[in-house]
Amino acid sequence: MRLAYWMYEGTAHHGVGRIANSLQKVHAVFHAPQGDDYVTPIFTMLERTPDFPQMTTSVVSGRDLAMGTIRLPETLRQVEAKLQPELIIICASCSTILLQENLQVVAESAGVEAEVLVYDANPYRMQEIVAAEALFSLLVKRYAAAQPLTDQPSVNIIGPASLGFHIRQDLICLRRLMQALGVRVNAVAPLGASLTDLRRLPAAWVNLAPYRELGLGAAQHLAQEFGTSTLYDAPIGVQPTLRWLRHLVDALNEVAARQGKPALELPPLTAFSLDGLSAPSGVPWFARTADMDSFSGKRAFVFGDATHTVGMVKFLHDELGMPIAGAGTYLRREAAWIREQLAGYLPGELLVTDRFQNVAAVIEELMPELVCGTQMERHSCRKFDVPCMVIAPPTHIENHLLSYSPMLGFDGADYIADTVYTTATLGLEKHLIDLFGDAGLDYDQADEAVGATAAPVVETAVNGHVIPTPESAPAKPVQPGKLVWTADAERLLKKVPFFVRGRVRKNTEKFASEQGYEAITAEVLQAAREALGG
Repeated sequence: MRLAYWMYEGTAHHGVGRIANSLQKVHAVFHAPQGDDYVTPIFTMLERTPDFPQMTTSVVSGRDLAMGTIRLPETLRQVEAKLQPELIIICASCSTILLQENLQVVAESAGVEAEVLVYDANPYRMQEIVAAEALFSLLVKRYAAAQPLTDQPSVNIIGPASLGFHIRQDLICLRRLMQALGVRVNAVAPLGASLTDLRRLPAAWVNLAPYRELGLGAAQHLAQEFGTSTLYDAPIGVQPTLRWLRHLVDALNEVAARQGKPALELPPLTAFSLDGLSAPSGVPWFARTADMDSFSGKRAFVFGDATHTVGMVKFLHDELGMPIAGAGTYLRREAAWIREQLAGYLPGELLVTDRFQNVAAVIEELMPELVCGTQMERHSCRKFDVPCMVIAPPTHIENHLLSYSPMLGFDGADYIADTVYTTATLGLEKHLIDLFGDAGLDYDQADEAVGATAAPVVETAVNGHVIPTPESAPAKPVQPGKLVWTADAERLLKKVPFFVRGRVRKNTEKFASEQGYEAITAEVLQAAREALGG
């Protein structure tokens, strides 16, 4: 089953939880058997907030099924008594949806005062992102109401949600930019929004919807029903942020002209700092330094969601001058948009797959100097000795940092450039220690101490070649036709910088196979190096 493997997207259950946990006075109740309450621990671990997740599981037991009883009404009453939510969202899990119960009738029988929304997040038709996007769009359609625009220029920031990637830091960055422009933030939704905030979304002059994965439908509805213009681009990088700011000022001035209000002007930039107080971006200067100039020959492979894949490819290529070895996404429904955005950036076809094994195979084939991907790619790259930075969900707890690390705006450009630099070169000291291990670290003495107590060495014949191995560690069985690396070849290979070691191993094995060698010795490795021009 696919569930036996890692998946790039969570379940529909998970997507509903993200929206409910984002909003104020909103609670999700999952009608599910015991075991399907896995969502709550995920939020507790990753969200890094003191609040308990806004979701409850109404457990369906085998005894309930046998007796024809249902606990959902009592669960709804308990949730209301304890939390007094304004809205309760009911969602069936993948198991209980098979029961085909009329949850609307069941919910009405509970007699609670809170509004109740039964959301059909069919797990057999949708996964996390579609479920979250559809639910948020439904809520905006349900609550957004026509009203006058705010007196002063204002924006809605649409799309940030619970468990988002760098979302809270992105919000800080966007708020700072708006403050420097003298623009009010009318509402942020869904993260931190109340139902009242959803009602007053149409009062904003312009919508900002930087995330392709969440907020697109809500922004389109606000544009169609209330005429609110929207900036859909994600300002990732210095130049994209400058263009984004100009477009925002133009959009706000269009509304100002209709309202008879004075036009806005973009404040003078102080080394890419609008307010002159926050740290200016150093990327334009840094990209011209000798350190970053060396990156011009390092190939990068990017894989992730739609927003961050497009943003990272353009940033690496346009602002850091790195060649792009390839790119891909696990969001099939966004593949056409990504191809359009990255036209002219990719040397071949966009990789579209939701199987991490396929991505790992491409990375192994390309052996780039840098991979920008998800936690899946981070794990794959550990095996290949390829540097990897996480730029998109799915994420690990280490990607939900307390420190200020945005992806958007000028601050985000600095963060990304620093992370690229440290990821692609961090560990160079590991290579230097391999070469100069005795430089104050007493590696020779340590080796002698180990050698004094090491197990005796015997010689094992493999494919006609003698390979020394410790007597206490039996030689590993060798698959028929698989090349064997002798101990002297492995020692020589360790002197190769770790960030290209995987490629050297692969090219050497290809050379040895073509030349008919059954084992790779130090002499074969040297011959391969000379033949391949290494």
